[in-house]
Amino acid sequence: MKQAILAAAVLAALPASSGRAGERDVYRVGIARSAFRDVPRHLLPFAGQPFQDLVRAQTGLDGQVALDSEWPAVVRDLDAGKLDVGVLQGHEYAWAREKYPDLRPLACSINRIKEVRACLLVRHDSAAASLAELKGRRLVLATRLKDHARMFLEKRQAEEKGGGGFSPLPAVDTVHEAVQKVAAGEADLTVADHVSWTSFQKLHPGTTRALRVLGQSEDFPPAVLVYKEGGLDETALARLRDGLLTAHKTAKASRLMGLIRVEKFDAVPAGYEEAVRACLKAYPAPPPEK
Repeated sequence: MKQAILAAAVLAALPASSGRAGERDVYRVGIARSAFRDVPRHLLPFAGQPFQDLVRAQTGLDGQVALDSEWPAVVRDLDAGKLDVGVLQGHEYAWAREKYPDLRPLACSINRIKEVRACLLVRHDSAAASLAELKGRRLVLATRLKDHARMFLEKRQAEEKGGGGFSPLPAVDTVHEAVQKVAAGEADLTVADHVSWTSFQKLHPGTTRALRVLGQSEDFPPAVLVYKEGGLDETALARLRDGLLTAHKTAKASRLMGLIRVEKFDAVPAGYEEAVRACLKAYPAPPPEK
């Protein structure tokens, strides 16, 4: 549900229609399914309900939002002109640019905890210095695990263990539950995204002392709002960009972003494309599904 509010915040940031000739009153936004990994699936059908009233109240626009497609479908629809703006994770943008070089970043979504990274966690008394020393040990993962955390685990597993496996335990619902399993000695290893691990440390300082970080990922590029070059005219792009970058100054949009731990939408930083290329090198795009 948090990402549903993100979509509403994005649309709430869009400036109200001026009625000028050539400008549309409907903007179509697609958010990749990866943004919903931590949202219970049974809530997804209800995620779009608050959009229309919020969009009309805040912008005067009729916003159409697609919430439940994987990133390849989002970028295909952008390329085909079925969407105006897409919301992708940074690594998804890196993958998409390979096939769709006309994609351009519009703005970045900046969380209160800005770093997008992951870490491997073991008990503090584990003698393991690498994943290779945990071969065959008990691994617990969360069903709501963020994609970049899973990618980091798989990359380290391939590098350090030659593709060998762990002894997987039944998945738990949340990252915090997985971390608790390791702390209690019921599992030997888990992986957590940086936001979940940081919040766990604040909520459970005593339990945290029973854990240690075995390895940490590099920073991933932040989530990004993208468009197809030529898909929107320069006036519309300027209105969208200005609305997003000033959303944190708008009381209603700011409250919405606070609910999802988004501090603000920011201009695409210098060096973002370099970070995207580095991410693509470290995490090549997966083969297309058949």
